[in-house]
Amino acid sequence: MGERVSTGVEGLDAMVRGGLLPGRPYVFSGPTGSGKTILATHFLLEGLKLGEPCLMVTLDEPPSELKANMGLFGWNLDRLKILDATPDVRAHKRQRSVIDVGTALDVRDMEDVNGLRQSSQIRALEVTVHSVQKMIKQEFAQRLERTTERYKRIVIDSLTALKMFSMQGEDSRILIQSFLRFLSELEATSVIISERLDRSTIETEFFLSRGEIRLHKWLDGNVIRRAISVEKFRGSSFDDKIRPVTIGNAGLVVFSNAQASFRGGPSALRVGESFLESRIIEEVSNLLDAVLRQVDEAHRRQINVKDIEVAVSRAMVHFQRRHYQKALKHALACDSQLKQLLGEAPPPPPPSAPPKPPGVRA
Repeated sequence: MGERVSTGVEGLDAMVRGGLLPGRPYVFSGPTGSGKTILATHFLLEGLKLGEPCLMVTLDEPPSELKANMGLFGWNLDRLKILDATPDVRAHKRQRSVIDVGTALDVRDMEDVNGLRQSSQIRALEVTVHSVQKMIKQEFAQRLERTTERYKRIVIDSLTALKMFSMQGEDSRILIQSFLRFLSELEATSVIISERLDRSTIETEFFLSRGEIRLHKWLDGNVIRRAISVEKFRGSSFDDKIRPVTIGNAGLVVFSNAQASFRGGPSALRVGESFLESRIIEEVSNLLDAVLRQVDEAHRRQINVKDIEVAVSRAMVHFQRRHYQKALKHALACDSQLKQLLGEAPPPPPPSAPPKPPGVRA
């Protein structure tokens, strides 16, 4: 088994055969209160224990509140770098441009976070994908000026908040694809937190990430139950069972040898409610995954596929609206066009051989 990045939760590591694949973006999804931020903090805490530089970008929760909440578990996150991108909800006027926001970094060690509520300098109208990307890129560049060690782990909490402020309509797929590609280019293992209210909700990031780990929460009588599942994990086998989860004094615990039992009538999680619909969803999802990989390959080979990307966006919108037959029709057309373009294009040049060390003759 190749190199893996531990999630910091032993039971989850067992489900993904030892950990996440390094340098890739992953999504932690689930409803409110299911444990997404706790799981992401486990991931960062494990990196800190290993001496890895870690960065958290918070758009949902001010750093002071995050520090107080995670302090309940007794965790030492003092060395965690945190980029505060939470908008000041009390601000009603736009006071600076997006470009200015991108140059006003608010990055500090968690140990320096104090006070009950620290407002970011970012206003709600200025929180965009581009401004957040610029902030992250600038922090990575400034870190390399201070030290040669790059950030190894990064958490975005949350993409749901970012979409709420800046993404509307069909362009959201392109923006999210651009954002995930940007995270991949950072060469850090990244986790994106995203809200998912139910299993039928389809968001763009679930397709475009390299993997999705989903947290479940439901009512069993008068008791709240939790579980976890690996919905997608490219490049590796994984445990496809839904496993029970508890949140206690030590944080989140995954019972990888037990199977979750869903009860509680209409309030419970509905698993396999419609077998036929689930098969259609799986078929279209797999096809869209394949299409997106072909789009990436076309970009790598410098083939212009802008028109096809627009059609892919339409397919994604149909899928999100549960118009599965329309989504399938558009995806099949895109798949056919991409295969033809890639088949007719010249093969990519072979990778150049690394330079020989000084003193070594050919």
